[in-house]
Formats: sequence, C-alpha cells, structure tokens
Amino acid sequence: MYQVDMVKIDAAQQQEFRLPMLPGAIPGAETSLLTLDAGKAYTREPEADKAFIYLTIDGKFRFHAGRVNIAVEGRYVFIPGPDQPAEFQAVTRTRLLEICWEIPPDSRNEWKSGACGAFPYVQEYITSTQYRDKNKSDKTISREMVRQRIVPGFCMGSVESYGYDKVAQHPHPMLDQFFFSFPENDVDVLIDDFKVPMKGDTLLHIPLGSNHGVEVLEPNHMHYIWIDFFLGQAGLDRLDSSHKPTGQMRSF
Repeated sequence: MYQVDMVKIDAAQQQEFRLPMLPGAIPGAETSLLTLDAGKAYTREPEADKAFIYLTIDGKFRFHAGRVNIAVEGRYVFIPGPDQPAEFQAVTRTRLLEICWEIPPDSRNEWKSGACGAFPYVQEYITSTQYRDKNKSDKTISREMVRQRIVPGFCMGSVESYGYDKVAQHPHPMLDQFFFSFPENDVDVLIDDFKVPMKGDTLLHIPLGSNHGVEVLEPNHMHYIWIDFFLGQAGLDRLDSSHKPTGQMRSF
C-alpha cells in the first residue's frame, strides 16, 4: 500500500462537533469536519488575512452572513467576506467541511479591499458551472464550485462519473491539493505507480508534484471534490488554461 496522508470518517459514529482533518498537510490550510445536531448553531468570527470556505455535505440548515439569510438543504458552498461573521443553524443533523485558508501575503490588500467580488459567496453545488479538461473523458461531469480569483490562491471543484471511467494521471507541482469524497464515492486514486482505495467521507492529500489520477470500476460511483491551494501566477495560468466551461448542464 502506497502511504499517503488520508483520513476516513465514520459518519454514523461521528460524535465530535469539530474533527480536524490532516492538520499541517498543506501549509496555510486548516480543514475540519463540523457536525451540527438538529437545533444547534455554529458561528465563526472573521480573522485577519484568512478566508473561510464551507461545503455542506448533508442536512437542512439556515446560513447567515452579511445580507444573506437563507434556509436550504443539501450541498452548497458558502464563503463569508473578510469582515463577515458566518452562522449556521441546523434544522436537521448537518455536516459541513470548513476550510480555513491563509491568504497569500501579496494578495491580502486585494482580499481586504473587496476587489475579489461580492460576499458572501453562495453556490448551490448542483448548479455549479461545468467544465472540461484534457485529463477527463467525455462521460465525466466536472464542476467549478469556487473558480480561481474569488479567494486568492484557492479554488475548488468536483468530478463525477460512473464506472468504468478514468481521470488520466497528471502532475501539477504549482498546486497543492486535497481530495474529499462524497459519501457515495468508491474509487482508486492513482499516485505514481500505486493505487490507493478511496471510499466516501475521506480526505486525502495528493503528494505535491506526484503523477496522480483516479479510476472507477463498474458499477461504482466516482464523486469527489478537489481543493486547490497555490501561490503566484503559475497556478492561475494552469487553471485558466485547463478548465474550459462547457456551457451545458449535464446530470447522470
């Protein structure tokens, strides 16, 4: 077995309100799984030079930040602005991924000034812009949940398909990356010459610079998110050139 940094969560047995996941794996990034029982609330105050990105996995809940106060359920992305407290109130048991990212020093003025756009950023998962890149088949559905430049040095998207399918192996030494798998995911992650099984509710760190891809066998479901962290122009150039919106809205 090829050794990579990964953590698997047993959602049915999860008792901790906050579960840190792979601390220290990526400099400047902190990732935690939050579990809110029905009726519970969670508030996060802003911190200087940090962005907080939330991906809700399941549950019914209310989200409030700035002028946004909405009751929804299921998979969404929320990013409060640099001066906005964020609050989640769970109607049913709700699980969410919290990603805290330290803004790169050369982008902090841009982040503080509001030049990155209007916040809070709210994106329903299923309506995210779909894109194509050369490493994926025509069958695969790829979604951009947080496009580059919304949060400096950060972007996030997803890959969905059914077996048999494959994401071709490729390196990107300018991007540090996590994979987080939705509960239904059941794939093998290909890292250099090894296969690493990744089932649902798993956070995995892709070794920086490794030649990596993903394979899904029939009849399994491939459904995971990639979370990218980068410094400088090289990461932006890579994402700008490789992610091409399709103009379509496909589903399985």
